[in-house]
Amino acid sequence: MVNGNKRKGMVVGLSVVLLLSACTGGGATETETPKDEGETEAPVAEQPAAEPAPEKFEISMFKGVWAAIPPNDGEGLQAINERFNVDFKPQLVPMGEAEQKLSVLMASGDIPDIVGFEGPSTNFYQWAEQGAFLPLNEYFESGEYETLNLIPDNVLAKLTVDGNIYAIPQYFRVKYRNSPLIRKDWLDNLGLSMPTNYSELLAVSKAFTEQDPDGNGKNDTYGFAMSSGIDNEMQMGAYYDSGTWLHKNDNGQLIPGIISNGSKERIQFLRDAYAGGYVHKDWPIMTYQDARNLFWTGKAGIYYEGTPGGKGLFEQLASADPKAAIEPLPPFVAPDGSQGYQGLSGFYLMHTLSAELADHPEKVKRILEMTDFFAAFIPTEQANPDNPDFDWKYGGLGKGYDFVDGVRVLTEQGAPNRPQTYFMTAEWAPSDEAVDMRSSISTPLQQAFVDKSVEMWSKPKFVYIDPTNSINSEMYNTKYWELQTILIDEQTKMIIGDQPMDAWDAMVSDFLKSGGQDVIDEVNAKIAEAGVEGHWQ
Repeated sequence: MVNGNKRKGMVVGLSVVLLLSACTGGGATETETPKDEGETEAPVAEQPAAEPAPEKFEISMFKGVWAAIPPNDGEGLQAINERFNVDFKPQLVPMGEAEQKLSVLMASGDIPDIVGFEGPSTNFYQWAEQGAFLPLNEYFESGEYETLNLIPDNVLAKLTVDGNIYAIPQYFRVKYRNSPLIRKDWLDNLGLSMPTNYSELLAVSKAFTEQDPDGNGKNDTYGFAMSSGIDNEMQMGAYYDSGTWLHKNDNGQLIPGIISNGSKERIQFLRDAYAGGYVHKDWPIMTYQDARNLFWTGKAGIYYEGTPGGKGLFEQLASADPKAAIEPLPPFVAPDGSQGYQGLSGFYLMHTLSAELADHPEKVKRILEMTDFFAAFIPTEQANPDNPDFDWKYGGLGKGYDFVDGVRVLTEQGAPNRPQTYFMTAEWAPSDEAVDMRSSISTPLQQAFVDKSVEMWSKPKFVYIDPTNSINSEMYNTKYWELQTILIDEQTKMIIGDQPMDAWDAMVSDFLKSGGQDVIDEVNAKIAEAGVEGHWQ
């Protein structure tokens, strides 16, 4: 595996300077004037040969996007062609249709030069094994591409098949994932402190439900909101997270958090809260949107959100209750001494290059030059119209974007003018801390939350890096999720009182016998093979 800390180097551009040699009007005649005796002929400087102009390449791309599909003749596309000397042909489709359309395209054998994926799917691994994509190891190892140097080894491990790296991932943060947040003003109104364990959390949930925390004189609030599938599971740290592979069984194997003792303690809390009426009684059939709405309209005191969070959500709560104050709910100190939340995978979206490009290394370099440019990180203080790269990437001030109060504002009508629209990729930040979480905040409510959240996530040994983020396990990708659905159904029954907590061990035993142990065996084998470990950072 390439060591991300050793992949250093400057970006090598592919454009060349054309050297023009001087030309004379005519050649030597047959009767040249003889030189005087003793006259020395001045040496003629050798003229450097002109370097050939870069070859113009046609580059095709297939990619699913969440944004509206731009026209195929936009000024942004023309700008890409001119800047990189290419005939760029992007086929952009709605993300919801991308997987099906890509399967048809790959089956036809007509593979585009660039193929975008939402993530490392089963199809990605299958096609990589079949030789559809170009191994990229030499380009990661070359040190020539600054953004490739920034990609961590644990991310590349996820995109490696039989020792070959087959995809270039797009940056996404590791920190600031969805985690619990709480109405701090409700705590203050009731004279309560931040809960530090599930017993205290239960007491806070009870008070939020029964003691009129918003002071409106009505019995119309809940301790927290949750919805079907145990969405908002109230995990107070990686130790209690159903999705974290942190706990080990008696054989020293990592196991999924959903069958761990941490989850058992969490489910007991949810059972007690449901019995007390501190959560809406209809949560098992409630939609995610309805549960979220309870919190953001001021009717529930605890929910979850990422950082910086949805701008519209904070505006909604500020409108419903101008006195509202929100803070992240710190994770509990776990029995193993850890205190922190699980981190994210560190990337979202990726693209591969066609194996047919193996015979066209200069074309590969051109594609990587484009990738390197669009993924180059622009710090907030440089993200303004005075920066020519920023201004070009976003289509020019007043055409592709506006700049209001020091913040870039992308307009819908300006999308066709933005090169970024056609070669959409996230900038690879050198660290999560380098990303300005405050740049698009509109309300003091959100500003205060973000400040507290960034402070919390900046603590040392706070983020758990799950080793399953770095592996591909077929059984985990398929069988595990089938079994997880059964576990969630059983745990839902425990929460609402249809099953006793004494049924926990039998539930875990059934999971293991039904293929869960096979999943655990394969996942642990893959982790060992990849040479990765779960760790805190």
